[in-house]
Amino acid sequence: MKIILKKIFLTSLTPVMLLSCARHMDMVKTPAVVNYTSIINSECNFILAHQLSDGALTMSANRENQGYKIVPYFSNIAAQALLENPTSVNIAAVKNWMSWYMAHLNSDGSVYDYYADNFSGPASLTSTGDFDSIDSYAATFLTLAKKLCEVSPADKNWLVNNYSSQLKRIGGALSLVTDSDGLTIAKPSYPVKYTMDNAEVNKGLADMLWLSQNVIGGSDTCYWQNLLATNTLSIETELWDLSNERYFTSKGSPPANWTVFYADATCQLYPIWCRVILPVSTRAQSLWNGFNANYPDWSKGKIYDAGGFPWTLLSYVAAVMNDKTRTDNYLRFVESFTNLGNQPTTNWYNLEAAFVILAAKKIS
Repeated sequence: MKIILKKIFLTSLTPVMLLSCARHMDMVKTPAVVNYTSIINSECNFILAHQLSDGALTMSANRENQGYKIVPYFSNIAAQALLENPTSVNIAAVKNWMSWYMAHLNSDGSVYDYYADNFSGPASLTSTGDFDSIDSYAATFLTLAKKLCEVSPADKNWLVNNYSSQLKRIGGALSLVTDSDGLTIAKPSYPVKYTMDNAEVNKGLADMLWLSQNVIGGSDTCYWQNLLATNTLSIETELWDLSNERYFTSKGSPPANWTVFYADATCQLYPIWCRVILPVSTRAQSLWNGFNANYPDWSKGKIYDAGGFPWTLLSYVAAVMNDKTRTDNYLRFVESFTNLGNQPTTNWYNLEAAFVILAAKKIS
């Protein structure tokens, strides 16, 4: 081709190429920016819409045969999430929940699950006389207590003046279920030492140590330091499967199988979000990669849980791991529902809302 013809050809082709590129760019659109504030507000409102007049936080407006369920473990984490948006309304709601929890303590520091005849406003409550666990309930409440002091320093005195003895009793609940190896059992009637529970307990013990130094007072600081150190060591020596480089689901259980979503795969994530191991550690990175290799589409909203639960905890773990792509993908999925005034699933509980709030706040 002669030079002059080549120039004419290329000049005439340039607009066509630019138009083609423009069309391609329209087809491959940049993902929408996540409105973290909107998501946080929406999920906080969901939690608040399911609080009773006495302060109890019901799971949702889904009624079971016995009524609307109150699971203190769920509610403790929901309250922690409310404190990520520490408005006066949210702080008041958290304090009302904490007052309810401490008013319903059993003598050993445990708290039963309850059923209410309404999911908000005035309601009559019936105790189930049981709980899923003692250890995780107590641990997550202690974490909540510390968080309140950090977010609202003025309420430290509220705890000191009104609830020091109750906090000691809740700490005593952890002592009650701690075995000689430093690991906690779920409850005396179910003496299993779960990795998930003990990761939460590890954080709860660290927070109890802080509370003993800054809120409760007394001479038991060394006791909590020793309990925390022993628990940390035992998670490493008793719950970490060195041969397979993953955690056992519980002490004495078979090696965890990545293809079993709950609890084999999910338990690998608890030491990460509870900060038993650092997110930047090689172990955390390996576990996170292993999880996503087996469950690649969770951030698109796919539910892998056999019971149909959405496991929004995964979005928070992603945020803790600074995996912004997966966190934002999941939050966009949630936002596609909340923008229409809905939630992604019918079995969306205050725990689901809580982890979405925690994820949005962490990654924002």
